[in-house]
Amino acid sequence: MSEEKLVPKLRFIEETWSSEKLGNLCKITMGQSPSSKNYSKNSNDTILIQGNADLISGKIVPRIYTSEITKLSYPGDIILTVRAPVGDLAINEFDSCIGRGVCSIKGNKFIYYYLESLKDKHVWERLSQGSTFESVNSNDIKNLNLKIPSNSTQNHIINFFTAIDTKIELLQKKHGEYIRFKQYLMQNIFADKSAEKLRFNFTDDWKQYKLKDVLTVKSSSISINQLEENTGDYPLYGASGFLKNIDFCEMDVDYISIVKDGSGVGNLSFHEKNSSIVNTSQYLLPKKNFNINFLYYLLQTINLMKYVNGSSIPHIYFKDYCIEKINIPSLDEQEKIGKLFVDVDITMENLNKNINATQEFKKGLLQQMFV
Repeated sequence: MSEEKLVPKLRFIEETWSSEKLGNLCKITMGQSPSSKNYSKNSNDTILIQGNADLISGKIVPRIYTSEITKLSYPGDIILTVRAPVGDLAINEFDSCIGRGVCSIKGNKFIYYYLESLKDKHVWERLSQGSTFESVNSNDIKNLNLKIPSNSTQNHIINFFTAIDTKIELLQKKHGEYIRFKQYLMQNIFADKSAEKLRFNFTDDWKQYKLKDVLTVKSSSISINQLEENTGDYPLYGASGFLKNIDFCEMDVDYISIVKDGSGVGNLSFHEKNSSIVNTSQYLLPKKNFNINFLYYLLQTINLMKYVNGSSIPHIYFKDYCIEKINIPSLDEQEKIGKLFVDVDITMENLNKNINATQEFKKGLLQQMFV
């Protein structure tokens, strides 16, 4: 049984889709890189699209310019990366020069969505096998066989997926607004001068402490090398985040972790109780009358990296950074500030989950539409 029969097709209209080669449907221009001596940061020069670094969320983000024009791409063209990672896409909005890491395709958004469906089917991966560097050539792209419906059906498909893209874009925009809102709060709540701070109708002065006055530190006894099974009900975290579930935990209260050596040294994370961290990190716990949520966000305003030592294995010690001076309000104000930031982070996390879920929903529909 063929793969086409195994996967359900999503169709607006039952009609026969004709088989066509991409090169017969669209003009394809392979990129050619200008000399690096002609690169510039001058926006009066021509935008240079070189590869994946110039594509973000389906759009071209100008990064480098060139005074030497080799191959051109125009607004409305589809940009496809042809070198690792192969298959990333964007709609061009500029008169641009294209380097050898991309090609430009004169096709409509139906072609764009069709090409988008190919990456998750590993089509580009198969085509690039055997090359020294992961890449595809002009013949690979021109000889791609596509199934093409009528113009009317193409328009239905374009409108359908454009609506999903619009939802993703709106969610991403809202997420970006919350990022900026959080940055505004961080800058103004933790302002250096009391007169510039955002307050919650509190008037008491903030008092100065050293970190050692408000935090205690505890090291984990867990080594990741000792844990082989992914069992149990308690999450274990490492420098890069969640690692596995284990059958015991070291902490029965909320805590802050800091990576004390190696990769990610100095990184802070907040963890809820009934979880553990590996011994590349330490637990930071608040002393009495200090709110852990407030302290977590306050710590993010401190440049802890200046306390990092070592070159081969960088490390940071509490005995060094515990002397850092900080200003702290009353416990009531700490709690209100901490809750505000927690609420903002929860909103951002939910938006991010919604973005990811909508993107996965779109992927599934692309797979069914372009079987």
